[in-house]
Amino acid sequence: MARQVGWLVTAAISATLSISAVAPLAARAGQEQAAQTPLPPDPEAVPEPEPAAPVMLGGEPVIWISAGSGPYAPRLRAERITGRLEEVVHDRSLRDLTVTVTEVDGSSELRIGPRLVMVVTQRDAASTVVSRAGMAAQFARDIATAVRAERMRYEPATLVRSGIYSLVATIAFALLLWIIGRFVRSLRRALTRFPGQRLRAIRVQQAELLSADGIRHAIDVIVGGIRLVLILLALDLYLTYVLGLFPWTRAVSFTLLEYLLLPLRTAAAAFAGYLPSLLFVVVIAGLVIAAIRLVALFFQQIRLGRIVFKNFPEEWADPTNSIVRVLLIAFGVVVAFPYLPASDSPAFTGVSVFIGVLFSLASSSSLSNMIAGLVLTYTRAFRLGDRVKIGDTIGDIAETSLLATHVRTIKNEMVVIPNGLVLGGSVTNYTRASRTLGLILHTSVTIGYNAPWRTIHGLLIEAAHATPGLLKEPAPFVWQTALNDFYVTYEINAYTDAPRDMPDIYAALHARIQDTFFAAGVEIMSPHITAVRDGNGVAIPESFRPKGYRPPAFRVEAVPPRPNGS
Repeated sequence: MARQVGWLVTAAISATLSISAVAPLAARAGQEQAAQTPLPPDPEAVPEPEPAAPVMLGGEPVIWISAGSGPYAPRLRAERITGRLEEVVHDRSLRDLTVTVTEVDGSSELRIGPRLVMVVTQRDAASTVVSRAGMAAQFARDIATAVRAERMRYEPATLVRSGIYSLVATIAFALLLWIIGRFVRSLRRALTRFPGQRLRAIRVQQAELLSADGIRHAIDVIVGGIRLVLILLALDLYLTYVLGLFPWTRAVSFTLLEYLLLPLRTAAAAFAGYLPSLLFVVVIAGLVIAAIRLVALFFQQIRLGRIVFKNFPEEWADPTNSIVRVLLIAFGVVVAFPYLPASDSPAFTGVSVFIGVLFSLASSSSLSNMIAGLVLTYTRAFRLGDRVKIGDTIGDIAETSLLATHVRTIKNEMVVIPNGLVLGGSVTNYTRASRTLGLILHTSVTIGYNAPWRTIHGLLIEAAHATPGLLKEPAPFVWQTALNDFYVTYEINAYTDAPRDMPDIYAALHARIQDTFFAAGVEIMSPHITAVRDGNGVAIPESFRPKGYRPPAFRVEAVPPRPNGS
């Protein structure tokens, strides 16, 4: 009752504190929401000017339109002027490409022949220090130069010259690829061969930290990356030049280099901003890798028997090394996580939570098996090669892992048992005690009471001594395990130090028992058969009967007839 009252008081205090904490937050949220409510537009506010738009021709800007005209924004005006210029370029009826300027109602009209190109208004010149007439004259010169240059690119002689240049550029590109290949091969040879020596593994004492193949693979990856970058750069330059020779693809050629440089500039800017965090992540990764290498070297010395602890057997070295490695990696990830790129983004957080939920839902049985595997490892229930009995399976331990135990039976059947089942049942280890005390093999025979028990004991011990695989010392012994109604159960027990030979030893022991008993004239049979015998005598060996013992006679008595004649 007192505990319930305490819980109620605690809940009341918590509710009071929560209300007192939430009220100011709610008031502040209301103020912020009121502050964020959009205000009605001010009719006297001056709208922000729209950005200038370029008039493009052949992929290059000719002039820039910075002001609108009536309902047309600068971008729409630039697009319409671009369309008119392209029509002029492809109109072969226009021989004279001179741009004329005509003053009409306070504006300047720019025409090529009868075609109107654009109109320069006073608003166009308002944003500059140049007069409207001066701006119109400058636009006329720029447009005329651009139109003539674009018309020239469609001339047959220009196209033939561009084709020749593209063929020469293709040959040069193939030669450049060959040079890149030779350079990459030379660079790989230079990196894989130190002055006068080949690559060698990096070792600390006898532990190999980095093999020669690992170094060679890392060099191949680095050289392959350099080769890919050089090829992509050469391909971009080649396509930019060749596509720029022809008027139909000239606009595309200007964007190719930008497509390559824009990601590079973005990546370089992001890399420069991320560089301090990257250095921290690299330091953490280096420390974790070094710690993993040192821990692996330490447990390797324990496994080899060079470092010995009293209560830490050698077979614990590998699983403990795996556990420590996982803990070190988890520690490094936790420390470095805030410094990883996009670690604070909602998408990254959502994916992490989703993966964690999936892992927690799908790994309940796997987690229980892993915990059971750790318990089995540190309880030393068995080791590799031990002859064990797990449930109904008898065999040798072939492999152990965190999830399952692999047992090879005497029929060479591989049985995979989840560690949860192994831990939940009983494990009989035939090998562990055989190394010191010896494993006791035993089998039973049933002999009738008419056979002296000392004779049976001697025959069973003689058969055990004659069986290969059974030890002479400690000596075999016999137990009389039951005195049944018609026979006695005798159990022969003998020691062996070869538990993996149990089936062969049992087969040989049974054969020796048969041979020994047959040679002594003792029948191995439980007296359950039907026999005609004098049941008046006692069922004990004759040596235990008193001298002159005679079984009582079998007597027959006559019964007088009954009055009814039955």
